[in-house]
Amino acid sequence: MNPDTPRLRLSVLGIIVVSLFAALFSRLWYLQVMSGSQYQVAADNNRIRIVAEEAPRGRILDTLGRVIVDNRISVQVTVDRSVLGKLPTARQTEILTKVAGALAGAGIPMTVDKLQTRIKDQRFSPYVPVPIASDVPEDIKIWIDEHQAELPSVAADRVAVRRYPYGQLAAHVVGYTGKVTKEELQSPGLKDLNKTKPYTLNDEIGKYGVEKTYEADLRGTPGVRRLEVDSKGNPVRTLSETPPIPGDDVVLNLNIDVQAVAEQALQSGLDHAAHTRTVGSDIANKGQVGSSVVIDPRNGGVLAMASYPTFNPADFVDGISETEWAFLQAPENHYPLNNWALQGQYAPGSTFKPFTAASGLAAGLITPYSTVFDTGTYTVPNCKGDSCKFKNDAGKSYGVVDLRKALTVSSDFYFYDLGARFWIDQGSDGGPESLGNLLKRWGFHNDTGIDIPGEQPGRVPSPAWLVQYCKGLKAGCTQEQASWRTGKNVNEAIGQGEVLVTPLQLASAYATLANGGTHWTPQVVREIQDGLTHKVKRDIAPHQEGQVSISPSDRQAIVDGMVGVTTQSGGTAFGAFSGFPNATFPIAAKTGTAQVFGKAPTAVFGAFGPAPDPHYAVSVFMEESGYGGSAAAPVARRLFDVLSGTLPLPPAPAGGQVTDLTTLSPDPGNVRD
Repeated sequence: MNPDTPRLRLSVLGIIVVSLFAALFSRLWYLQVMSGSQYQVAADNNRIRIVAEEAPRGRILDTLGRVIVDNRISVQVTVDRSVLGKLPTARQTEILTKVAGALAGAGIPMTVDKLQTRIKDQRFSPYVPVPIASDVPEDIKIWIDEHQAELPSVAADRVAVRRYPYGQLAAHVVGYTGKVTKEELQSPGLKDLNKTKPYTLNDEIGKYGVEKTYEADLRGTPGVRRLEVDSKGNPVRTLSETPPIPGDDVVLNLNIDVQAVAEQALQSGLDHAAHTRTVGSDIANKGQVGSSVVIDPRNGGVLAMASYPTFNPADFVDGISETEWAFLQAPENHYPLNNWALQGQYAPGSTFKPFTAASGLAAGLITPYSTVFDTGTYTVPNCKGDSCKFKNDAGKSYGVVDLRKALTVSSDFYFYDLGARFWIDQGSDGGPESLGNLLKRWGFHNDTGIDIPGEQPGRVPSPAWLVQYCKGLKAGCTQEQASWRTGKNVNEAIGQGEVLVTPLQLASAYATLANGGTHWTPQVVREIQDGLTHKVKRDIAPHQEGQVSISPSDRQAIVDGMVGVTTQSGGTAFGAFSGFPNATFPIAAKTGTAQVFGKAPTAVFGAFGPAPDPHYAVSVFMEESGYGGSAAAPVARRLFDVLSGTLPLPPAPAGGQVTDLTTLSPDPGNVRD
């Protein structure tokens, strides 16, 4: 057959056409039958948008149900860096100039330079818009909404932000929130929470304090809206909607009125110390850093926790600026974000003596009636040279001293002798670790386990500790440095040398002594309430960490000596507690003055009361502030004035500004120790 005939050509063409239609029908069958469901999902995804609605965080309440932290609605202006960065530089400047002008015209100080600095701040996630202004007037939002075509990348939205009715009061306790980061979303704890309460990179998360520890309770369950959109992405209708569920409320043990007094008393005390010269010292007081803690000895509840300097958690609401952040991190500003009640590690000075006394009684080295003749200068037995001599403050002699008097007048000599005997007698066969082991019973070597983050441990030195310490040094220790000698025990016995405690640890130890030996874990939070019904959802039961064995008679001897500190002439806090109702509300206390090389002493005070049935244990630490009896004791007195009902407890005012409390207690003068 001729290959050029029309019949052959048509046959070939027909075969080709049939083959093409067969391939087409096969493809259509595959797409519609085999892959139909897959493409249906893709089509749905193209026309359905899932919109998450962040749920309001739970509130934080004080022990009487007063709101310390809740939420409010704020109009917030943001800039999307991913959109702005794609525009020409001149266009970017034009947009930012318009926004800065509008904000400045509304009374919000703003310049293009400020906006650019904010937008470039690397602390904001690159995946979410950067907040540039909060609490802007409604007319600014309207203006931005109406000029979207002229202001690509700029948006104004109503958002729920944290509100602080009492200002910066309890800032270190409640903490603050901020935008969640990718790193936080990958953390083990958040991975699990993300399954039940999903996060997006624009969501708020607790960064510090109660806000961080109780994130799982405070965070609400986000709402979800499924929207049908047209080909241009415009919403057509709502297909389904699940409303957000508010987070649960967290109720603290803290009393905001007591907290207000604690903070103002501490600040007033520091200011007074900074303007007072310490007798016998050539180094000026600075009085710039301090803390105080109030604990309920019956259950470990934290009733107040003050730290100075402080900060305002509201500054973090729209993302803190680089300038503000640098201020909070600067050494010359004494790190306002640090909670010195948890993170400050100090020599406790003579406030340590009650526990040295309890250790000596437990080891059988002394009885409540054992005496020494205090000459003012103690010489270590079988030791020669000036390094073997340890003096009382100003070399004062107290004559015949038993345990009670040693605590009342703060006889270093008595405790020097006891510390030396622990080493020389090996703690009545308790071995070289005897003193350290007995002191550890009171919890000084570990953190307390409090339910807010950032706590530092204390340190109880011992021969075994010294070995490990030297191993940890790159250069190691010389033989002299690595040798534990009697003098180290002598210093440890009076809370000096290598001993370190936090203010919280000291308050916790005083609470343990106050209640007869039950060591409760300090707890900030009391219960969790349902965010909708406000009914109790979960109790945070008190947790007993341990029990210190101390006989009632031994404890009473220590308490008697401590009560003498505030009630007897010669007691180191007698002046600070002049006029206090000691007969009805006796305070068992101990002053401390911790020496710090090259600086003024740390003023320390530990106490509990009323002594027969203690409801409150208090610690006060004031860096570079002088004697404990002169600087720290008056701060505690101001607290006990209101805790005892001697003076009415003033309500914490809105905004957190408390009336000056400097007149609440008499000036004790320059009391030593």
